[in-house]
Amino acid sequence: MSLPPGFHLVANASGFAEANGPWFEKIEDGRLIRGFLPGPRHANSHGIVHGGMLATFIDSAMGSTVSRVLERRCVTVRLSLDYLMPGRIGDWLQAEAEVVGYDENMAQVRARVYGARHDTLTALGSFALLSRLRSGPRKVT
Repeated sequence: MSLPPGFHLVANASGFAEANGPWFEKIEDGRLIRGFLPGPRHANSHGIVHGGMLATFIDSAMGSTVSRVLERRCVTVRLSLDYLMPGRIGDWLQAEAEVVGYDENMAQVRARVYGARHDTLTALGSFALLSRLRSGPRKVT
């Protein structure tokens, strides 16, 4: 697969994210942009990208944006989605998210998933902020 310019594989994907990828990302104008190329395994019975896959993808992009912008780990507390148009198998899709407000405990985020033809999904989310990101590996005891 030929990636759009500037994208690289999300190297630290594991578990659920790894099973639903591969996902790619780039930083452009200080924003994290995540992308993926939906294949047949991402399709629903209508042959379009499954809504649950799109929800997973945008939720991940939103959480990664919170982590990047605020340097805090986070978990989703609330996610509100509006499906606009179907995502097509084989069409490159991208997600962009923006932290629109935060305090010491919560961050509010808005995001969209779009392809070459149209916006596919928009979202608003609330994310509980956990501890600050740590550099280097953590010891598990």
